[in-house]
Parts: sequence; structure tokens; C-alpha cells
Amino acid sequence: MRATPASGGTYQYSLSMLEALRHARDYDITLYADPQNPDLARLGYRIREFAESRAMQTGYFAANVLGVSLPDPFADEDVLIAPTYCLALLHTRKPFAYTLHDLQEFYYPQNFSRPRRDFRRSVYLRLSKRARQIICESEYVKSDIVRLLNVPAEKIVVITAPPLRQAFADYSVAHFEEVRARLGLPDRFVFYPAQFWPHKNHLRLIEAFSLVVAREPDLKLVLTGNQRNEYEVVMRTVSEAGLERNIQHLGYIKQTDLQAVYHLALALVMPSLFESISIPVYEAFQAGTPVVASNILSFPEQVGDAGLLFDPLSSSAIADCILRVAGDPELAQQLGKRGRAKMVAMTPQRYCSQLQGLVELILARPQP
Repeated sequence: MRATPASGGTYQYSLSMLEALRHARDYDITLYADPQNPDLARLGYRIREFAESRAMQTGYFAANVLGVSLPDPFADEDVLIAPTYCLALLHTRKPFAYTLHDLQEFYYPQNFSRPRRDFRRSVYLRLSKRARQIICESEYVKSDIVRLLNVPAEKIVVITAPPLRQAFADYSVAHFEEVRARLGLPDRFVFYPAQFWPHKNHLRLIEAFSLVVAREPDLKLVLTGNQRNEYEVVMRTVSEAGLERNIQHLGYIKQTDLQAVYHLALALVMPSLFESISIPVYEAFQAGTPVVASNILSFPEQVGDAGLLFDPLSSSAIADCILRVAGDPELAQQLGKRGRAKMVAMTPQRYCSQLQGLVELILARPQP
């Protein structure tokens, strides 16, 4: 497992996969990851220490290009599932599947250097050739993999990971209010949990929120995410727009606090310009929190009628959707109920069953 808490959605995805696999029967599971990570330690897996630095990735990649065979890092296993790409897989002789989350570099090449784009494409091509199966989370991404990487459709399986299960019924009103007080959360706020990457579209959301507070001055926007990438640009824009009192940044917060924030939020706003699937949308659905989200790529497939969709390139469209939910409690309640209904079937048990079916499929396919 390569993902870390700083990896954003791929980390949450990895934890969801591991949580689900706790329901597996007749499998002896070993996790290759950081044994000091408390999120992993609590899951109870046998953990073998594994890390893949940039230097190691370069070495694995170069050896593969040159046809040099390296020792198999996973020689003791029968089958492998990687929740994100891992270049050590280029040197295993074991059957494996890996998750290809998106091909964003084809849509927003300006967000990647030319060497990085070339590297990612080459890695995906090489891994996809060796993999028995490729996992993705939406039909939209599957079509991208077929179209852009020329991978046969039958080699790709769409399996959507549920968010980490949180038993909201076990949390009292007092717990939520304790989190509100400790984090200094406002009475009425919309929530955007995202790392400060360009495609997360924070700058346009700030433009939109200027329009929101002109009509709803007591409504706030709460952000999370590590102080890296475009964080300084975003915070400077908040200051220039005079929104320091209206926009609050919490930084990285622990999972139990995150779930409380979802519950307390008036709505989740998701203006991202690119997602294979949005884990925050599912987390909001799970909490019964209304969702307003981008109308592009996989969002319509994921959100359906359980949220309001907007043009993420239009600050006025984003503002209008936020104001609709903020000003119509009946609509907000209806959207929250629809979101919860969508989550009924998305259980860890069902996800585990799908992953076990994938393992059987991997073992049945011939080695590429």
C-alpha cells in the first residue's frame, strides 16, 4: 500500500478496501505497508514493511524498461491486489490487479510536467499489460482506459468502494457539539474536504462564495486539507476577497472528527474539475448531508438524483446551488434522504464479496 494520509482520496480508498477485506473468509491476507501507521495497525492484518520512494520507483521502472529482472518483492503471496499503482508490481511473477483511479493528465496536461505525463502513461501501459485485471470505480473511467490506453474492456472491472463505515447512530448530539466547539465550527456552514491541487477548483469556489455571502452573510465555508500544493494561493485569494471571516480552514483532521463535520454541515460542496469517483460525496450521503457537485465526468453517474449539479466553471452556478440548499430546508432534507438510500447497498460486506470475485477472476485468467 503506497498511499499515505497526504495522498487524499487514494488513502481513503485504500482504507475502505482494507476495511472490507476484514470480512473475507478462507483467505490469509498480508498487507505490505508501513507497520507504524495507526490506521493500518488497528485493522489487525499481518503487516510486512513496504515503502516505495520516488527513487525506488525510478529504479523499478528503469529496470523494467531495460529488461533487467529484479527480485520479486511479493514472492510469498498467491495473488495481489494493489489499491493504487505500484511499480514493484513490474517485477512480480504473481498474478495481480491494481486500481487505476483516473487519467487526469489527458484532460488537464497543464497540471503535470511533460516528463511526469510521459512517466505516468508509460507506467500505466506497462502495469496494464502485466495485470490480470484492472480495477476502476466508474464506467466513465473504464471508457477512458479503453480509449486512451487501448486496454481491452474485458480486462477492466468496475468496483466502487464504499466510504469507511461510521455508525452515526452511536454518536450523540453531545459528541457532535463537542467537535463543533473544539474545532471552532460555525453554526451554519457548507463543507469542502479536499487537498489543494489545481483541479480541486478552490479558486472558483471562493469566487462563488463571495456571491453566496452577499445574500447569506451568516453562511460559512469550511475547508480541510494539508497546507501544501496551492494552499498559499488559495488562502491569499481568500484574503484578497475579504472572506477571512467567512472561510475557515481546519487542516488535516482525524476520521472521527471528519464524520462529525459532515453531520454538522449544511451541505457538501464538490466543485472539483476531475474525479474518478468522489469519496466525499459518498461520505456525505452516508451522513444524510445534502450534496451540490460538478456536473462533469463521473459526477452525474455517482450523484444521480441525490444532489444538485452545477457547471464547475461558473461561479454563479456554484453559488446558486449552494443558496438553493441553504434556503430550502425541505429540499435539503429530501436530498439527504436520497443520499442515504443510495448507500444502503454499499456495505463493506458487499464490497468484500466483489473483491473475492475479482480474486477468483484473476486466478482464472491466463498470465499476460
